[in-house]
Amino acid sequence: MDFVPDDKRIEDQAREALIADMKNRLEQAQTSGQSPEQIQREAAAYAKVEARRQAPQIVAKARSWWFGFRRFLIVGALASGFSIGMALFVEHRYVAPLCEQYGTQHGLLYRGIYYPVMGSSSTTSSSGRCIFVDSAERRKTFPLAKLVPNAAIALLVSFALDIEATIPISFILIALIAVAIGRLRQ
Repeated sequence: MDFVPDDKRIEDQAREALIADMKNRLEQAQTSGQSPEQIQREAAAYAKVEARRQAPQIVAKARSWWFGFRRFLIVGALASGFSIGMALFVEHRYVAPLCEQYGTQHGLLYRGIYYPVMGSSSTTSSSGRCIFVDSAERRKTFPLAKLVPNAAIALLVSFALDIEATIPISFILIALIAVAIGRLRQ
């Protein structure tokens, strides 16, 4: 058994009723001996009246779609901003000092970090890599996971820096919070 939503079923019934009514009007016009031009004018007039009657429903659907799309964009922007902000915060407050400390201990100058990515690459790891420059201006990288003393903290840091994972998770959490707030308001 196919499940058809009530709105769709009502819409289909209304369209079928409109078509049946239009056929009846055309048959009545033909049996009364009206010319094809008169029938065409009558059908156009009926279509205009029907379009005016359905216009508020169409506008309401478009408005509903636009509000949903706007909410999607707002939640997406908030999720992106939160994820990027969290990654930058972790980088500047935890990763940069840790990498700078390692660099000074080994005679290297800290230049930045390669953020972790989900795909495989030669320049990144699952936890990110610190970028250093030695005295001969050669670039060297070192895995961030080896610098973090605690495995649990290393996992949390790599998760916070993995923007590809945190944006969808943040999106879902922010959307759930928005729905909960919306239900509390009602």
